[in-house]
Amino acid sequence: MEVSSFRPVLALTILAICRAAPHFHHGHQVGTITSHSIPEASGLAASRSHSNVLYTHNDSGGQPRIFAIDSNSGRRLATFTIEGAHSHDWEDISVGPCPNGGNCVYIADTGGNAGNYEANVLYRIHEPSNIYDHSIHVESSLHFRWDQRDCETLMVAPDADLYLVSKTSHSHDSKVFRVTKSAWGNSQSNSLYLSSNTHLAFYSNGPSPVGGDISPNGNDVLLKTYGHVYYWSVPDHDYIRALARNPETLPYHAERQGESVCWDSRGSGYYTTSEGSNAPVYYYARY
Repeated sequence: MEVSSFRPVLALTILAICRAAPHFHHGHQVGTITSHSIPEASGLAASRSHSNVLYTHNDSGGQPRIFAIDSNSGRRLATFTIEGAHSHDWEDISVGPCPNGGNCVYIADTGGNAGNYEANVLYRIHEPSNIYDHSIHVESSLHFRWDQRDCETLMVAPDADLYLVSKTSHSHDSKVFRVTKSAWGNSQSNSLYLSSNTHLAFYSNGPSPVGGDISPNGNDVLLKTYGHVYYWSVPDHDYIRALARNPETLPYHAERQGESVCWDSRGSGYYTTSEGSNAPVYYYARY
């Protein structure tokens, strides 16, 4: 074979290898959420500032609070009351960069259980510097409008842009939305309207997706349905285009009503947990 004809084949082979899904262990239970304060864990995010700390919150009807839990046991470490926030139907939480530096926690009040569009609010707080019970003020809130009825997936990218994926009866009807970090200053009186022409490519028979996360380095995306965890490799960080492609299926332990998934703080594995009392926390390590 001539060198000139070999190079395209080599390039395509290297590209295919780079885009191959990483391998993950089947996973094991690392803890149990035993706190009576967390009966409906609906959202999960790994701290960027504290080792072995995950953040979670309750589903609709709860108070505006997030909880820090030990990733190695599920034990509640602290409760943070979010002053300046309301809780109509909190559905997901994510940790990532603040627009102006540091680490922030993002909370999505975007669920359909509120029965109206009041729930279309995103909250941003600075990640707690200490893990103990106390109140935290909302650093910024973003009100928006769109043509969707429900959303349980909030993800933050390394550039501090956010991505929302709406929850619909079948996953291929779900849309992917980008919320740029500059939008936070232009959202008064629900003036921000989000639109999207991108639908998820894969098919899931049932309401989905119910959670998701972008890895800390931005190269990997997870989305969760009630029965599966899906993966995309996104080395170019074009998440809109990536989520229009079919994903890889990753290991997953069936849960009662598992709506939570997140990468660990290094992107070397992912966690899942479920609503319900004494919910197990599972970890799936990359290898």
